[in-house]
Order: sequence, then structure tokens, then C-alpha cells
Amino acid sequence: MVKIFIENRSGVLLLLPVMVVLYAVLNITMGYHVSSPVSGFGFYGELLPENSVLSQIFAPLIILTNALLLNSIFNRNGFMEKNNYLPALLYIVGKSYFHSYYFVNGFGLAETFMILAFLQIFKLDQNSDGRKAVFNAAFFAGIAASFYPILLLFIPFLFVIIWILRPFVFRESALIAVGFLIPLIYAGCYSTLFGIPIKGISFTGFPTEWKFPDLYVIAGGLFLFGLATISSLSQKLGQSSIRLKKLFRVIAWMILFYTLISGLELLILRKLDAPSYIIGWFAFFITYGFGLKQVRQFPAFIFYLLLIFSVGKFFVPLDF
Repeated sequence: MVKIFIENRSGVLLLLPVMVVLYAVLNITMGYHVSSPVSGFGFYGELLPENSVLSQIFAPLIILTNALLLNSIFNRNGFMEKNNYLPALLYIVGKSYFHSYYFVNGFGLAETFMILAFLQIFKLDQNSDGRKAVFNAAFFAGIAASFYPILLLFIPFLFVIIWILRPFVFRESALIAVGFLIPLIYAGCYSTLFGIPIKGISFTGFPTEWKFPDLYVIAGGLFLFGLATISSLSQKLGQSSIRLKKLFRVIAWMILFYTLISGLELLILRKLDAPSYIIGWFAFFITYGFGLKQVRQFPAFIFYLLLIFSVGKFFVPLDF
């Protein structure tokens, strides 16, 4: 499976909807992940109950959309010489360990808008006018924060990330602030109009079930992937253009931010979903660990273990 995804064959993308549907059907049948009694959409209150049919239909569609968007960013920006579709596969398998894969809530929608923000950010370069892309990126990030308010903490990171790709321009920096605030002002008006009290808006959404075996497995897998990737990634960075090195720095900042909010939610607020934000961006790095023409055995072995566990947990659930 891994081999066909690292080759330049766009037809393999047709396998992704099959995988997404398979995971969703397994969860509906086996009930491994259960819906929360309260569904949080940030400033918009409870838009859709998690246990509804629509929630369980839309959630996998969102996952598939995110996977395709992330892979599009990877290929359009030349992270590899040829198109590679492994990031989408890694994202889908990795996300299958988390609650937001199976039920729609503000957390899942926020991830989509954050990815859309980075579609805009990655259009920036040193020589062209960046005002439109900067505003659009901040606007999408503001929408994400309106659905998942802990992402309000992202605003200083957004400035840093944009300044990595662009020199400091006052007008562009002002547009970042304006673009980020507009969705939040709208969300605040929505909350007021529909009588959603600010004190009733959860900063981080609502708690989801704890699946510690899943967290251990995916964390261990990412750690081993990281070890397998170090040499290949170092070689790639040594040969990369200045722009590509900057893009790697941007992704590193994103992983840092998501790690910080994951630690905040996991240790202080006792939530488990936030670490799943790391999966998609970490896939940009670990894809190099699999090799280019010949698939390296160790990372492939780790992937297949994660794949087997991601499916097997529905049949032999572990809970400790």
C-alpha cells in the first residue's frame, strides 16, 4: 500500500474515500468512539448534536477534505520532486484514532479552516504583493477560532509565520489583525442575537472520551517515525531552496503551537482531541522517512502496525 502512494499516481486518491468510509462504518457498527451528550461549536453554541446521523456523515467527509487539502499543499509547494500522496494516507490513518474523526464539532471544523488559512499562507513569497493572501489567511484563522476559541492563542504565531515568508510590512500586519477579528466580531454578534451567553461558551469545546491505548499507540508511532526520518530530512534540508527551508520552518512553528495547546488541554483541561491537530503537519516530515523510489522497511513496518491497530481496536478494544 505504501509503495503506490509514494509513486506519482493520482489514481490512488480513489482509495482514500474507501478508507474513510470503512473507518466510519466500523465505528457506527462497533460503537468504539461514542458521541458526546453536548456538542460544542464555539461561539455558535450547539449547531448539530453529535449523535445525529448528519454528524456521523459530515465528519468523515471533513476528514477526507482535510486530507486532500494537506496533500495539495505538499505537492503544490514542491516538498518532493514528484507528486507524493503519502501525507493524505498518513493523515487518515492517524486521525482515525481520535473522536473528531467520527463526529462533527467545532474542533473538526476549526481544523479545516486552519488548513485553508495555510493554503493562503503558502502562496506568500518575498517578491509579490502579499496583502490578499495575508488577509485571507487571517480571515480563515479567525473563523477557526470562532469555532474553537482556544485558537485565539494562535494570533501571535500567525504574525511570526507570515514574517518568516514575508518581510515586515505595516499594512500587511494590520490586515492580519483585521482579517482575524472580522469573523470573531460576526461570531460575537451571532452569540448575542441568538442568546448564547459568553459565559456558556467553552474555551476549548467539550470533553471527549479518553482512549489512552489509542494515545499511547499513536504517540509511540510518531516517535518512531521521527527517528526514522531524521537522516532523510536532514539530507533534504541540506539540498533545499531557501523558500522550501522557510516552509519547513513554518510547519515546525505549527507543530510547536499545536503541541502547546495539546499540552494545555491534555494536562489542565483533560481533553484528548487536540493532539490530533499535529498529525497532518507531522506527515509533511515523516513522508521523507519512507524513501523516494524504494520504500524503507522500518517506517513501512511502523505504518502497517498503526494501520492494523487502527482497524483492530474496533474488534478487540483495549481500555486501561
